[in-house]
Amino acid sequence: MPITDEHVAVLRAQLTGKHQEYLSLMDQLDPNEANKYYTALVAAAFIEAAEHHFIKDGEVADESRVIDFVAQVRERSDDSSNLINPQLAESMLLDLLGQGTMIDADPDTKFGHQIVMLSAMAGERQFTPTELEAFLQSVRSLAEELLK
Repeated sequence: MPITDEHVAVLRAQLTGKHQEYLSLMDQLDPNEANKYYTALVAAAFIEAAEHHFIKDGEVADESRVIDFVAQVRERSDDSSNLINPQLAESMLLDLLGQGTMIDADPDTKFGHQIVMLSAMAGERQFTPTELEAFLQSVRSLAEELLK
């Protein structure tokens, strides 16, 4: 089964800050399906957002930029500060950028970190509606590749 329009709609609601719509759409997904397909979609979005955020003109950001980003995400609210383990968040990004190894954590914890950091990167990017749809289409294709 491929990534569906419903999975993409959940991510769209998440990235545009439509919390009630996100919760409603998430409740409509089959839990087993969401664990596999929505998780892959979020992972793909996290990868693409992090590459866009931390790689400019082929130049990968250094560790200090990753540390600063994670610190800024944690400072945005008390919730973010409590939800984000800075060592895990930094290691996830540095591993993705080829500059380190991800520390061990359970899948739910990693997923939560991906969601929070993805939301922060998407917020900084300030997608236009057209850019958001292009991003969602791109990450949908990447997620389907990740699932193969």
